[in-house]
Amino acid sequence: MAAPESLSSDFVAAATAERDVLAARLIDAEARIDHFESCAAEAREQAEALVASIRAIEEVAGLAPQMALCEISEELRGERLREVALEVLHRLSSSGDPIHYRIWFQALLDSGYRVLGRDPLATFLTQVSRMERVEKIGRRSGLYRLRTAA
Repeated sequence: MAAPESLSSDFVAAATAERDVLAARLIDAEARIDHFESCAAEAREQAEALVASIRAIEEVAGLAPQMALCEISEELRGERLREVALEVLHRLSSSGDPIHYRIWFQALLDSGYRVLGRDPLATFLTQVSRMERVEKIGRRSGLYRLRTAA
């Protein structure tokens, strides 16, 4: 770093002015971050309230699939995980439309199940890849669908 006495006063003034401009822009950027984080938190709360309302309506109207009490929070692995995952996939896409694995996995969790394993999502993917009645669409699309009978 150059000694301050070797720098011209014009350079120091220009550097100071540039620093002040950048500091003001930083304050503005931080204010925008706070604003958008607040908007995102509000949107998350609204989405959670909407999900709760939808579930309540589904329960009252009999639109939600019923689960036996013994199945609530059931911990899944292996063959039982494959069975339940297939049931959930049938419910999500009885028409055979492709479903992204993250949506499928979340639907499984939303149904009250828990996947055992150090990485539940990886365990889920490993098990569904072993299911003969399910096919993966493409190499890296993340999409799966019910296999059509040949």
